[in-house]
Amino acid sequence: MTPAEVKSTASADLVDMLTHLRPSGDAVAWLAAVISDPAAVEGVAELRRRYAPEPSFPVTGSGRMSGATTVFIDRGRWNAFFFQRRIPLMHVGALMEPELSEGWASVVGHKGRAGFASMDSLACALDMHVDDLIWQVGTDAERERLAACV
Repeated sequence: MTPAEVKSTASADLVDMLTHLRPSGDAVAWLAAVISDPAAVEGVAELRRRYAPEPSFPVTGSGRMSGATTVFIDRGRWNAFFFQRRIPLMHVGALMEPELSEGWASVVGHKGRAGFASMDSLACALDMHVDDLIWQVGTDAERERLAACV
């Protein structure tokens, strides 16, 4: 039975499947020894933590999965982008439609992410294409994501 089939199986059928398993006596003895020893249980948990697969999706700083419309920002590139154009960060929010607070650009630079709609609005205000803006200020992973779309 595949994992996908297990997810769609009724609870009673799953219990029936698990109770009818008949492992060998050696396997039962080994499993009982592992379960009864707290250090062994902790060892299994630690190995599971160390070798858990890395998520293929980007996550925010708090570990939450980011939305598909989240653009990850490199703080250095973000600050340099506006410095080169002689635009103070506190004036960036006023450029956008609808007008955002004067702290918006500083918050985006600090958090390292912004919504695609906000980036599009900013790109329009700066008279450039949103992909060019993302290429200028995005992280390396965001640039790879952008290059894969082209």
